[in-house]
Amino acid sequence: MSLVSPVSKVPSVLYKYLAPERINIVENMQVCFSRPTDFNDTFDADYLVPTSQGQKAKTARTLLRNSLGILCLTERPDDHLMWVHYARNHTGFVLGFDTNASFFREKGRILDRVKYRKGPKVFDEADVSVCFYKSNQWKYEKEWRCVRKFDRQESRLVGINPPLITQVIFGSKMEPWQIARIMLFATGYEMVANTQFLFSTPSRKSWTFENKPKKMSLCDKCSGYGYLVEEPTSE
Repeated sequence: MSLVSPVSKVPSVLYKYLAPERINIVENMQVCFSRPTDFNDTFDADYLVPTSQGQKAKTARTLLRNSLGILCLTERPDDHLMWVHYARNHTGFVLGFDTNASFFREKGRILDRVKYRKGPKVFDEADVSVCFYKSNQWKYEKEWRCVRKFDRQESRLVGINPPLITQVIFGSKMEPWQIARIMLFATGYEMVANTQFLFSTPSRKSWTFENKPKKMSLCDKCSGYGYLVEEPTSE
């Protein structure tokens, strides 16, 4: 019996905050489905089992946590704390993914919203839905997850098609040469025409950040080490 609840209404774009070295996602067109034990939340995908089920249920819990692969995403592309915690204090970038793509539904993948609780939930049996519950302390992340089980020897690096990436948001402190590197790969994958590029900018009126769209291209006189930025034309 599956314990997975009906999938929530999915936003058209979900985002992933990334440190600068994660440019390799754009370079290789691969994302990683991580184990819960790789995350900074000690209790990720942990849950309570009925005492009556004993050691067998506890073993099943361990096996499940080791088999789960999770791609963490969020609804928010402009959250200050997310920039600080996951994009190395605004020196990284954010990728926006098209949730209408078949990627999020094929090969047994489940995409759903994380539910936040005061305490751990009790499950009678091990099921992938356990990883959609987290402590209220993480509520600010407004997290969504794409989840599936992986075999022990199966690679957790999963290939993606360039059209899956619909937005690239550059952090306000990202190094220009790193922006140029992303533009080099985006140009090589012919993403420039259909991908929206934005710059995260601190507001001068409030303690918030704004994502400002720009028209971008690779500099053809810079040997791949530069880029051009223009204001988008209004229609």
